[in-house]
Amino acid sequence: MENHTAAEQSYNQSKEQLSLLQTITIEVAAADHFSSALEVVLRRVCEKTGWVIGQAWVPNRDGTALDCGPVWFCGNGELRNFRVASEASHFRLGIGLPGRVWESKQPAWIEDVRDDPNFPRTATARNIGLKTAVGLPILSGDKVIAVIEFFMRESRSKSEQLVKVIAAIAAQLNLVMERKRAEEELSRTNEILQSILSNMGDAVIVADKDGKLLVFNPVAERFFGPRATQTTPSEWSRQYGLYLPDQVTLFPPDQLPLTRSIRGEEVNNVEIFVRREKAARGLWVRVNGRPLRGPKGERLGGVIVCRDITQFKEEEFFRAGQSRVLEMIAADAPLADVLTSLVLLMEGQAEGLRCSILLLNRDGKHVRHGAAPNLPEAYVKAVNGAAIGPRNGSCGTAMYTRRPVVVTDVMTDPLWSDYRELAKICGLRACWSTPILSPQGEVLGSFAMYRQETRGPLPEEARLTEIATHIAGIAIERHQQQEILREREARISLAAESAELAFWILYPEQNAAWMSEKGRLIYGFDSNLPLTCDLILSRVHPDERAAVKAAYDRSCALYGTFESEHRLLLPYGKTRWVIMRGRCLKDEEGNLLETVGVTLDVSAQKQADLQLQVQREEMAHRNRVSLMGEMTASFAHELNQPLTAIANNASAARRFLEHGNIDPALLQQLLQDMVADSQRAGDVIRGIRSLVRKETSVHALLDLNAVITETVRLVSTDVLSRESVVTTELDPQLPQVEVTLVQIQQVLLNLIINALDAMEGLPPAERRIIVSTRSDKGDVVEVSVRDFGTGLPKDRPDKVFDHFFSTKQKGMGMGLTIVRSIVEAHGGTIVAENAPERGARMIVRLPAVRGQTQTIAAA
Repeated sequence: MENHTAAEQSYNQSKEQLSLLQTITIEVAAADHFSSALEVVLRRVCEKTGWVIGQAWVPNRDGTALDCGPVWFCGNGELRNFRVASEASHFRLGIGLPGRVWESKQPAWIEDVRDDPNFPRTATARNIGLKTAVGLPILSGDKVIAVIEFFMRESRSKSEQLVKVIAAIAAQLNLVMERKRAEEELSRTNEILQSILSNMGDAVIVADKDGKLLVFNPVAERFFGPRATQTTPSEWSRQYGLYLPDQVTLFPPDQLPLTRSIRGEEVNNVEIFVRREKAARGLWVRVNGRPLRGPKGERLGGVIVCRDITQFKEEEFFRAGQSRVLEMIAADAPLADVLTSLVLLMEGQAEGLRCSILLLNRDGKHVRHGAAPNLPEAYVKAVNGAAIGPRNGSCGTAMYTRRPVVVTDVMTDPLWSDYRELAKICGLRACWSTPILSPQGEVLGSFAMYRQETRGPLPEEARLTEIATHIAGIAIERHQQQEILREREARISLAAESAELAFWILYPEQNAAWMSEKGRLIYGFDSNLPLTCDLILSRVHPDERAAVKAAYDRSCALYGTFESEHRLLLPYGKTRWVIMRGRCLKDEEGNLLETVGVTLDVSAQKQADLQLQVQREEMAHRNRVSLMGEMTASFAHELNQPLTAIANNASAARRFLEHGNIDPALLQQLLQDMVADSQRAGDVIRGIRSLVRKETSVHALLDLNAVITETVRLVSTDVLSRESVVTTELDPQLPQVEVTLVQIQQVLLNLIINALDAMEGLPPAERRIIVSTRSDKGDVVEVSVRDFGTGLPKDRPDKVFDHFFSTKQKGMGMGLTIVRSIVEAHGGTIVAENAPERGARMIVRLPAVRGQTQTIAAA
């Protein structure tokens, strides 16, 4: 019976303890925080198990001691003193009941605290009658997060069952609190995430694998509008106004970043243009997306992050627009088109903005229309041609003062008094204008902005104005320079056409060329034929082509300039003489870029020169024949001497033969003398023939001293007959000259005969001629013929070289003219002067030649 009663008591006790555990679990789960949960445990354990006071201890902030926390006790009297004593205590590891449990992490049972040596609160416990105590740890993993202790007035031996119950309650508290802390942490995380999503500058959108939108943060609503609760991925593009970068084509639904992320793709930097009712101008977003996966890698959905890049894209489009305008300027597009494109570009940067560009006329006093595509035509016509001045609207005043002019209300500003009604009709209320200046500070025009509301320019509009005036200045100044260049080219072309000049440009690296129409006519090229350097070179006469190419290459490499006179052989067989002159243009490294030059057709001049040469040779021939007439006595004497000697030697030989007295040696000597005299006579005949014969002039390197000696010998008989004397003073170091022998002999004969004629009125003793030579530094050979006659005209000695001028009664006046033409044809000069005492001196200077002997044809 007693056993039955004990078992029944044990069963009831276990049932009560289980009920206690359930009650505490429910209440702890409902607790708001850890402290309130501890209070629940302390209260319920004391109420159900007979403990009079329960207290909790928790580690301090730095984890070095336990501080007293929540408490529960029965009644209000003396137990409160124990609470006060506990609050004043701070237990370190191993000290007191709480410290002992903290250190061991195990429950501790004290049957009577009054007898326990490690219980600092013994005195207070004795005073209020506390005896039995138990302490239990509350663990989080391996860490003690709290210690709970209970006290009763009776002395009781350790109850393992009770300890187990309280330990179970402590363990349940830990589990519940761990779950609660996890929930709190999750709640805090969700709050942080929600705060991040609400305050971040990017749009975040999350969808599950079925396309249901789970997250659509406020920025996403600002970008795309309110989240649609009932929509499918195929409807997203139309629902949210999503377009491809062309801003026209709806974004293909299967290519949307969120759709691709849901499919498991990674999406990077996809640009989407968004247009909807509340964003009429549209906005640009750059989207990155990633798939969402579960712990095992299964697809759960997708997430995208969208960043607003509208400002970046607008700046990009603005820069591209500026580049297009600058390209138009570089391509020499019409100024009106350039300025209109510039104005439209500026107007596209702000809603409701209208702009205009006015140009300053060349008179510097009036304006003319430049561009205003969106201003009323009536306003444009009224302003076109208006004068500038200190009170002439925003633009006229800005050009006049050379400073920006801001009018915030055209209806009240005195600058607009003459245009106020027109502005009212056109709906213009504010206007600010900035002068367009060249780099030199000259006013080119003005750029103006107009608004329909009264206000001044915003900082962004001021920036646009600065850009617009800069680009407009480039365009206007380039246009003016092009006009000046075209006018200059027209004048140059007119002058070139008048001078029969052809312009050309050679580009050796590209084997390309350009030539004016006059040049194409000269070279025989069709006006539409593409030209190359090789093609132009092919027109050079084959006999001169290699020399011209070599001279061109050498000149460009060494001198930077090129000049050549040569023939062209045209396709139809005609030959044309030209002179080419060019200048080589090189880069900083010395590489040839192009050759710019002109070609002059000198065919007519060449023909005239050839005819003149023929006439000169004819006149020279006649002059030589005339000289032969004057020198008949000299030539007869020269021939008579060898002929007489031949006759005498022949007679002597005949006499020797008749007498039979033949001396072979003497006969051989007589025959040799006869041969020598016959050769001498032949030389005289050949000299006469060369003087009177017409033949092509041939230049050769000659010793001028020898030519003078031979010429003096030819006229020696004529000199004797005139009772005159010719002496020579010849420089033995005289260089050779490249001349035509017969022509130089003609020059010397003319000068000597003229000198003899000039001295006919003098006594024979005074009739002297001196022929001398000398060299000037080896570069020039000088021949002087001096007489002691009447001299030359004192007012102008060189008159003797004029055509038909003569001091002789029967003279033609052509001798010295021919002499001068012969000397100049050889690259020399001739001067006439009066000698210091009396008489005249003729001085001929010819270029000396150094080097090998060479014979060349003369032109």
